[in-house]
Amino acid sequence: MELVAAAKMRKAQILALAGRPYATSLHEILSSVQNASAKENIHPLLRTNQSQNQLIIIVTSDRGLAGGLNLNIFREILRSEPRGAKYITIGKKARDFAVKTGGDLLASWESEEIPYLDLARTLTKMTTEAFLSGEYSKISMIYPHFESTVKQNPRWVQVLPIAQKEELEEKPQTTEFLFEPTADKILNSILTHHILTQIYQVLVESKASEHSARMVAMKNATDAAGDLVDDLTLTYNQARQEAITNELLDIVTAQKAFE
Repeated sequence: MELVAAAKMRKAQILALAGRPYATSLHEILSSVQNASAKENIHPLLRTNQSQNQLIIIVTSDRGLAGGLNLNIFREILRSEPRGAKYITIGKKARDFAVKTGGDLLASWESEEIPYLDLARTLTKMTTEAFLSGEYSKISMIYPHFESTVKQNPRWVQVLPIAQKEELEEKPQTTEFLFEPTADKILNSILTHHILTQIYQVLVESKASEHSARMVAMKNATDAAGDLVDDLTLTYNQARQEAITNELLDIVTAQKAFE
């Protein structure tokens, strides 16, 4: 299992790392377009509403044997104490968690049921329609973020409403851009694509974290099993040596008795 997880881990890590530059560039483009768009016409996907409900998309693995990967996700959800939350789950472990805690489960997929991009398109359509209808005031995702082979921490991502430009900007921009067509028209197209890209990146990051955590867990299990075999072998040899010694003592004692 360690070797299989290691092979899958390499492919998943390459896929996750390859998507980060594109997601970062799209993030910067969105910030630039928001700066140039009309301030009086705020796009519906950027506005908050008065709903008291929130939708949480939980991304976990289908199987265990991945250390504390899924457990850390569940602890983070319970720590945040979401009120009026409904769930969409990706992965069997997330579905089981939602059912056991009495959560309102709207939809569920296994983590490898359909390709990531198709799943991202489906989730984008569902979340966008649900938010625009005013049913939820906030839609977010929680997943194990891939930082390294040995480190995967739970991370929240706000899907909707999309962060305003003040939240997107990390440093002031000194360059002004001209947009063709207008910035508002570009914004209408790029916002949905931004949500799709964000969800897709979460899915591939989660899969890279799963295989990395499973490889590490299986390596630790292999090492522990090896140590256990060594300890049991030593105990067996000691018991065997003791039995042989006792047999020799019995033989010597019987021989002395006949002399």
